[in-house]
Amino acid sequence: MTVLQLNLPARRVALAIGLSLLVHAALLFGPNLIQLAPVDVPLPPLTARLEPLPAVKLAPKPKPVHKPKPRAHAKPKPVTPPPAPEAVTAEAPPAETPETTTAATPQAEAPAYAVPAENTEPSYPLPRHAQLTFIAYMGTNFPVGEVRHRLDVNDDKSYTLQVGMNTTGVARIFKTFELSQQSTGMITAGGIRPDRFIENKLTSKGKQILTADFDWQNRQLNFSNGNSSPLPDQAQDILSFLYQFSQMPLDQARLPMRVSNGKKLESYELEVGAEEEIQTRLGRLRVLPLRKINAPGEEGLEIWLGLEYRLLPVQIRSIDKNGKIAGQMVISDIRVSDE
Repeated sequence: MTVLQLNLPARRVALAIGLSLLVHAALLFGPNLIQLAPVDVPLPPLTARLEPLPAVKLAPKPKPVHKPKPRAHAKPKPVTPPPAPEAVTAEAPPAETPETTTAATPQAEAPAYAVPAENTEPSYPLPRHAQLTFIAYMGTNFPVGEVRHRLDVNDDKSYTLQVGMNTTGVARIFKTFELSQQSTGMITAGGIRPDRFIENKLTSKGKQILTADFDWQNRQLNFSNGNSSPLPDQAQDILSFLYQFSQMPLDQARLPMRVSNGKKLESYELEVGAEEEIQTRLGRLRVLPLRKINAPGEEGLEIWLGLEYRLLPVQIRSIDKNGKIAGQMVISDIRVSDE
C-alpha cells in the first residue's frame, strides 16, 4: 500500500471538514458580507454642529376625554293642570320643516407624509457627497466587517447611493458571499425619488440580480422577476429610505412608508421615539430613534438618526423573527462635502 493510498482517507476527511466550515460560514456570515464599493473622492470629516438644531416636533398625544358625571335625578314636582279655556281657536299646524341630510363628502386618501412645497428646503438638506462608515456586528458584540455608504448628488439633482462592505478578522477567512446594492434617482422638493434599485448577489448557487424600476410617469413599480405593483407617492427602496428621513417633517408619532426590497413593495410604519444617546467611535451621540412596528413573528428594524449630524443614520439594527438582535451597524466615521 502506497503513502498516497494511506493519506487518501485523511484527505477526504479534511476536505469534508473544510466544506462543512465553508457552508456554516456562509450561513453565519453570509447576509453581512458585502463587496465594498471603491472610494473615488476623498471627503473631509463631518464634525458635530454645536449650535442648537431645529427641534424635532412630535405629534402631541391625544388628551384623555373626561366623561361628565351623571347628575342625580330630582323627583318631579306635582303639576297642577291649568284651567280649561272658555274657547279654543283652531290654529293651522306649523309647517313641517324637512330634515336636511348632509351627504358625507368623500375625502382623498392622505399621503404617506406631508410633502414640502416646491419653494421650501428641508431643514437638513442632503450633502453633495457623503461617505458613512459603519462597524458591522453579528448580534451586538461580534464584529464581522466594515460597511460603507456612499452618496453622490450631481448638478442636475440626480443621485447615486451605493453600499458595500469589507470583512475583517476571522470573517475575512470565510468570504463566500458577495452582495452589492445601488439606488439611483432624483432629489426633489419632497426628498429622494428613486428611479432604479439594483442588487447583485453571488453565492454558491450562482449569481442573482434583482432590479426594481420606479416608473413614476405610469405610476408602476416593475420588478425583474416579472411582477409589478402600483407605485404610490413617496415610495422608497431599502437604501434610499434611510436618507429620506432628513427630508421629511418629523412631526408625527408614527411615520408610514412604502419601501421596496427589490422583490416587492412593503408597508412600513415607524414609531418616532424620544431623544436619547448612544456610544460610538465618534463618542456619545444625540440621536432620534425610529422603530419599525411589526407583528409577532415578523422581522423588525431600528434606526437611529444623528441629531448633530444632519439626521443621517448613525446606527441600524435588525431584529429576527424571535425578537432577538440579529445584527447591527454602528457609525465609526462620517465624511461629507457640499461642493
